Amino acid sequence: MAVIRTENLIYDFTVPDPDGETEQKNRALRGLDLSVEPGEFVAILGRNGSGKSTLARHINALLTPTEGTVWIEGMNTADEDKLWNIRTAAGMVFQNPDNQIVLTMVEEDVGFGPENIGVPTEDIWTRVENALTKVGMAAYAKTAPHRLSGGQKQRVAIAGVLAMKPRCIVFDESTSMLDPRGREEVLTTVQELNRQEHITVLLITHHMEEAALADRLLIMDRGQLVMDGTPREIFSRPEALRERGLTVPPVTALADALRHRGIPLEKGICSEEVLAEALARQYRKNGGQPA
Repeated sequence: MAVIRTENLIYDFTVPDPDGETEQKNRALRGLDLSVEPGEFVAILGRNGSGKSTLARHINALLTPTEGTVWIEGMNTADEDKLWNIRTAAGMVFQNPDNQIVLTMVEEDVGFGPENIGVPTEDIWTRVENALTKVGMAAYAKTAPHRLSGGQKQRVAIAGVLAMKPRCIVFDESTSMLDPRGREEVLTTVQELNRQEHITVLLITHHMEEAALADRLLIMDRGQLVMDGTPREIFSRPEALRERGLTVPPVTALADALRHRGIPLEKGICSEEVLAEALARQYRKNGGQPA
């Protein structure tokens, strides 16, 4: 069974006109059909206003469809009786970790979610310890969150979600406020949770090099899903991406430039390791001469 499934998902919202007397209806999602299987690592890309964050909030039942249906592990997000189960199954990590950290000590904050869903006290602290260990923050259990770096705070926010034992985690632009070191820390954590804990990951990002880490890319534009494929498949179509206000990762752009200069490289290369191996093969093929 799919972890996430949407069928003809439509979401409308209204905004007041400048005089505040009437409201204008806008459509953020337009008939979205999507299925995500257990254990997938999916990155969602799109320019501002494409509907990425609106989709994310439907997965956690923070929003419900105007039309159509969203199922999380078979549970309809419009069913209010299922909200706790849905939000336990699909956790969410937001852009600003300060918005998710509410208590004055790391371990207390991580235990806040399990306490709210009625986990027995003796089990809460086991969950807290396990969650902090998984994100590499066990040594900071007694630390005040305000003393942590941005990347450390975001890992604490992730631990708070993990302590709820979700099968899926949605990361909504969760690295956008971090410096390069903090981004690397969080992305390493995300990859480990997916590969080692088999947690389904949806990573909403505007960083192409982050998206290249995923197994599958979804491209959204004007509330619709317009491209769906592996990173190599998607990044081998730079013109289609540019039409939608997106670029390719720097390493892909470099490989494309080398190919245009006559070096026979495959399209869609999206990691430094793959590019290095491809250039090394060409070097050996040419008898040790530059390609």
